[in-house]
Amino acid sequence: MALISCDSSSREDGDEQLNKGCSLSFKTVKYLSEVGVKELPSRFILPEDKRPNTNSTVSTPLQYDLPVIDISGLEGPHRLQVVSAIGRACQQIGFFRVINHGVEESLLSDVMRVASEFFELPMEERQKFISEDMMKPVTYGTSFNYLRGQVVCWRDFLKHNCHPLDQMLPLWPSNPSDYRSVVSTYNKDVRRLGVRIMSAIVESLGLSHNKYIIENGYSDEGSQFMVINYYPACPEPELTLGIPPHSDYGCLNVLSEDSVGGFQLLHDGQWKEVRPLPNSFIVNIGDHIEIISNGRYKSVVHRAVVNSEKLRISVATLMSMPFQAKIAPAPELIDEHHPAMYRETNFAEYIYHLTSKEYKERAFLDSLTLHGHCTPN
Repeated sequence: MALISCDSSSREDGDEQLNKGCSLSFKTVKYLSEVGVKELPSRFILPEDKRPNTNSTVSTPLQYDLPVIDISGLEGPHRLQVVSAIGRACQQIGFFRVINHGVEESLLSDVMRVASEFFELPMEERQKFISEDMMKPVTYGTSFNYLRGQVVCWRDFLKHNCHPLDQMLPLWPSNPSDYRSVVSTYNKDVRRLGVRIMSAIVESLGLSHNKYIIENGYSDEGSQFMVINYYPACPEPELTLGIPPHSDYGCLNVLSEDSVGGFQLLHDGQWKEVRPLPNSFIVNIGDHIEIISNGRYKSVVHRAVVNSEKLRISVATLMSMPFQAKIAPAPELIDEHHPAMYRETNFAEYIYHLTSKEYKERAFLDSLTLHGHCTPN
């Protein structure tokens, strides 16, 4: 069934499509793509110094290969070497790539397929999940804070809570017909992978005896979200971004992506575009790990760019402490030479920050920095 028959060929037409509010579809990038905007609506255009490749502090993004870690080595005689490699990556880059991770390649393909099929559903099916309430177990939307943000980005997303799975599964989309079965299997496998990685990170910090972190950080109580990012081909990619620069809240983000590319991280003062690698995951640590490690490990700023030719899809699985957990530097990593760099925080404070302020870079993490200390570069 067709949505709306129109040909929006100018920036003014795109603005009109946003403002006239065709049901709730005015909120989605997919809708603008479907109606054929040829120029970006004004609200998607970033200030000149925020556009890709124009920020005076960085140059044209360099192609970059992340450290590749064979995660199967955690089980066997090479565990210490793998733990050490993970620790170095967390300290030096904040990102790494894992291979031989135990998630079947066919399952990775199936997740991308059902993700694509969901976004190809008629708008009336997708809009069932549209909400500005970030605490809802399932949310379909555009940008981090659509109503408050002055500029929005060229991305739609489907976010849902994945834990406890038996309670969350009935709330997920039932269309496509195999969405729930495919995505639930995927999330079980990725959760097992995340637990293994989190265990190695804790070990690399010398915190294997810290009962609080062990019980909360990678147990059945820890939280887990999945975000499917959908970036249609963009008519003017040089004027906008898919996701603005930000660091991730939580402990870990385990990212699967297609072969299109567009994921960039800020490293050594430059934007570097990470080359895709089939059948692997990009892993990055979030603000929780930087706080727990008292700044030893880095929650690094990253972003997504878009292009004028191809759709890009990525699937992010974010794992963290339970919602009620208090996050603070581990006492074992604090002494007279290394005082606490961050104050205690929790998930509720993060949600308030996310929904009440413009989302940008490391703003939340920086708000936790104790007086007299600077967050690591």
